[in-house]
Amino acid sequence: MRLIPGRLLTLVSTAVILAGILAVASEAHATPPTAPLTSPVEGVFTAGGQQQWISCAGTGRPTVVISSGLGASHSMWSKVLQPLRAMSRVCISDRPGLGSSPARIGAKTTNAGQHAQELRELLTAAGESGPFILVGHSYAGLIVRAFAAQAPADVVGVLLVDACWPGIHRNFLPSYKSPWHEGGTLIDMAASEQADQGGPQLGRTPLIVLAAGDPAKATSPGDKAWFAHQAQAAQLSSAGSLRFATRSGHVIQRDQPAKVMVAVHDLLAKIRATT
Repeated sequence: MRLIPGRLLTLVSTAVILAGILAVASEAHATPPTAPLTSPVEGVFTAGGQQQWISCAGTGRPTVVISSGLGASHSMWSKVLQPLRAMSRVCISDRPGLGSSPARIGAKTTNAGQHAQELRELLTAAGESGPFILVGHSYAGLIVRAFAAQAPADVVGVLLVDACWPGIHRNFLPSYKSPWHEGGTLIDMAASEQADQGGPQLGRTPLIVLAAGDPAKATSPGDKAWFAHQAQAAQLSSAGSLRFATRSGHVIQRDQPAKVMVAVHDLLAKIRATT
């Protein structure tokens, strides 16, 4: 949804990405994973009263769970999915009405808390269990925060990728007002704001906030506000950090995929070093 104007987006070269993939995968496997899961799982499962598609593959713990931004499907992560699966087990899914998932069943209004609950039940239906590193892009930042509030014991790491924050529909641009639209449904943003139950405060849980663009070049009030909220999000954990993809637009996993790969690698390394 967010655009950063006046900037030429430069994609990371194929050679650089491939070199980064090999280096990251090699380092990630230096620490043997515990309780490895090896069988791929892919298909549409009934969970949370909905039918949703999920794909899980790779070996290692913790399991990385990816949630896409507003109206986006799993295809948005095509540049990073296989490299991440070389590091650990990775699950990615489509919310109802998006990608490979059928339309929402029943009421056509939902919120981030409901999406988080449905994701938790979907993981269980697919046979996946924690601990999890949660990765959320854009709107899915709200889903990740709600998931962490609902099941804190299952969450050992968080990556927020240019993510939205609770209250964005109130305190950002007028075009972001509630409701939002996705896959034939309405998203109640007031309910979404409450879904993280006033936080969550992540304690010492490793957290990386990856923001798109260069804050030093931000000139518009919108961009300045966006960067300020990214900095606030990094304070959710005492082990939080803020990073920038300075040559990227809002979809960092496409514009600078190596930034996402390195962030996940760093979370895995930090968590594995303490378990």
